[in-house]
Amino acid sequence: MMRREKELLILSLVRRNARNSLTDMSKKTRIPVTTIYDKLKEYEGDIIKKHTALIDFKQLGFDVRSQILIKLENEKRELCRVYLLREEHINSVYRINNGFDFMVEGVFVNMKDLNDFCESLEEFGVVDLKMFFVLEDLKREEFLAYKENVGIQGLSFDDIKGRLGWKDQRSKLE
Repeated sequence: MMRREKELLILSLVRRNARNSLTDMSKKTRIPVTTIYDKLKEYEGDIIKKHTALIDFKQLGFDVRSQILIKLENEKRELCRVYLLREEHINSVYRINNGFDFMVEGVFVNMKDLNDFCESLEEFGVVDLKMFFVLEDLKREEFLAYKENVGIQGLSFDDIKGRLGWKDQRSKLE
C-alpha cells in the first residue's frame, strides 16, 4: 500500500471505532504507532471533527425521535438558528435548501415533549414544518468506515485523496 492509502485506512479505522488503540491500528495497518499518533493529531479538529459515541436513546427512555424540516420567515431565521443550537432536545441541526431552512433531529421522552418543542417554534414565524418519525436505525455513521465504501456515491478514492491534498493518485486502496 502507498503511504497515503494507509492514512485513509487509519481514518477508516477511526471512523469505525474511535476507541481503537494505536497498537491495534498499527497491527492492522503495519504503520508505526508514532506515525498513527502524529497523523491523528494532524487530523484533529480539521478532518476529525469530534470523537463521539452512538447512543441508543430508547434504552435511556427517549422513545420519540423525529426529523423535522422547518421553513421560516426570513427575518427570524437567525434567531431560530441560535435557538435550535441551544435547545436540549435537538441532537443535530442542518441548514438545508429546496424550500426549507433547517432540518433538525429531535430526541424526546414522549409525544408531549415533541409537541411542546413544535409549539415553541411558533415565535420564530414558522411558514412550514414537516415531521418524519424515525422508527428504526438501519444504518448510522458508516460512511467511509470501511474501505469498501470509498467508491460509493460517485466519489472515487482519487477524489478523496485529492480533497485531502494527497498528490499521488495512481494506486487504489487494497
